[in-house]
Amino acid sequence: MSSIQNAGLNKRSCTRCSQRKVRCDKNHPCDGCTKAEVQCIFPGPQRARRTLNRPPISELRARLKHLEGEVAQLRSAEPKSDPGSLEDSHAKRNEVLVLREGKSRYIGDGASIALGEQISELRDIIESSSDEDSPGAEHIGILPESGILRGENDARFLDSFRPFIQRKTESLWRVYLENVAPLIAILHKPSMAQIIQNTCEGVELTPPDEALLLSVHFAAVVSMKPHVCLSMLNLNHDTAVQNFKRAVSQALHRASLIKCHSLPALQAAVLFLLCCRVQGDTRLVWAESAVVIRVAQAQGVHRDGVNFGLPPFEIEIRRRLWWHICLLDMLSSRDQGVDTQIRPEIFDTKLPLNVDDHELTPDMAEYPEPKIGFTNITICIMNSFIMSEMLWSEQSGDFSNTSTEERANRITALGKRIHEQYLDHFHLDVPIHWVFATIIRLQLSQAWLAVHFHSREDPQPFQHNDSAFEMAVEIVQFAYLLQTNEATARWSWLCKSYKEWHVVAFILSELCTRPLSPEADHAWDVVTKMYHLWQRNHPHSDALLEKPLDRLMERTTASRLSKQEAQQIHTPSFVQDATSSGLYLETHEDIPYLDEDLDALGSLDWLSNSFF
Repeated sequence: MSSIQNAGLNKRSCTRCSQRKVRCDKNHPCDGCTKAEVQCIFPGPQRARRTLNRPPISELRARLKHLEGEVAQLRSAEPKSDPGSLEDSHAKRNEVLVLREGKSRYIGDGASIALGEQISELRDIIESSSDEDSPGAEHIGILPESGILRGENDARFLDSFRPFIQRKTESLWRVYLENVAPLIAILHKPSMAQIIQNTCEGVELTPPDEALLLSVHFAAVVSMKPHVCLSMLNLNHDTAVQNFKRAVSQALHRASLIKCHSLPALQAAVLFLLCCRVQGDTRLVWAESAVVIRVAQAQGVHRDGVNFGLPPFEIEIRRRLWWHICLLDMLSSRDQGVDTQIRPEIFDTKLPLNVDDHELTPDMAEYPEPKIGFTNITICIMNSFIMSEMLWSEQSGDFSNTSTEERANRITALGKRIHEQYLDHFHLDVPIHWVFATIIRLQLSQAWLAVHFHSREDPQPFQHNDSAFEMAVEIVQFAYLLQTNEATARWSWLCKSYKEWHVVAFILSELCTRPLSPEADHAWDVVTKMYHLWQRNHPHSDALLEKPLDRLMERTTASRLSKQEAQQIHTPSFVQDATSSGLYLETHEDIPYLDEDLDALGSLDWLSNSFF
């Protein structure tokens, strides 16, 4: 009986059970369909043959042959060029830069490719859309504290502050020219002088020009000594800094930095952030620097103006601005211990010419002849050389397969090049020349030490290396001198923001393992004075290495104290020198200069020896 029943079963499940994915008893009708009172339908005895959706191999081969022919035709039509040439790669771009009435708008090839050859239509679209941008549109800031994106909706403070600004404009402009302009050459001073004159005459400024004016005033206030600020503005320094910072923030909001495509507004933001590093939250500056980079790219500042046939004056001003943005990115990234956002492959803006401001005029038809030696833009050019040749090469991995000796030789060659083109033509008895030379020499020396810090041949190449230890102490000594010397005091405000974190950390680590000696005592004296200066000037800068360095300072202090106690036990007659006691006392006494007599800065031989 059972065999007869099995013979009547279907080999496959019914259609309804297959769709419901339930077990079918394969009777006809099945139990599931019977209970559901529906018709039970079984499929045929054989599975349906699957059809292939892909085309046959012969058709695929024909398509591939056709595509290969098209690629070969395109390659033969392309002009031959050096694949490593940045200028050639940028020249093939389909991009647009529109400048009108002091505004600039840049559209890269990603957006312009859609219109193909209709570039003129795209240019018209850009021009009409820029007119629709509303500088007064509401903008909600994304960052929590005052800055370029604070988004102040209450303009009453700026309106009430404006009469005070007008009265102090000329005085603050003179301070800017003396203290700030020699170090930060973003602005064209003759053009800025016209804005100053308009302000003094009561001419109403455009929002971008007002933001630039306030940023200049903020920089001047940051650079002031407290007693000068109190005398000139009748405000204590901290209050003045906060008031002008708030005014710049509101002015940039009113100018609509992100939307207005104004070069003066971008200049104001860059100058503001460079000075905020001295008196503000370095992490906030680092975050807002990313916004500045994006705004600069939107205005096409990362592309050299020669590509668009801009006038020479416009090209030079944009070059100066872009490379100061690169320096802002480098400094703010170094504060936080991260790589820079800017990479060489994202821009082709050339270095500015080594000329003074008075040689640049809006109506000039030709470029002035670059000078050899000192100009007001030289410090930017030399810093940019170091950034391009060392920092970006290190981050991109160009040094990955090179030895420590080769990398050190590369720094030495760069140092000699900078000396030959610039430093050898300086007059070191001129204070600002000495400041520039010392800043560059410090950066080169730090780069040389950093190469050996990351040596691949020896994980600890500097352990008790006397020459490296002496160089590190010398770096800190001159960095301290740069900040405390009376002959260069007017520029010390910015020098204080250049902190030799890694060099100080290396010295402290060495002092933990080195025995007590006159050399170790001298190094301890130098490093504690520098550390105390940092603590006094900026006790909380929010820099990445600040807290680890505090702990390292405590460990070194304890190590030296234990060594001195052990030495006193073995040598009872030992008399401990006050300057090498090993105890770090937080006093508020004036720190003596490392070199009391600096009347003749040119007599310092530090810049003429060593490995450059």
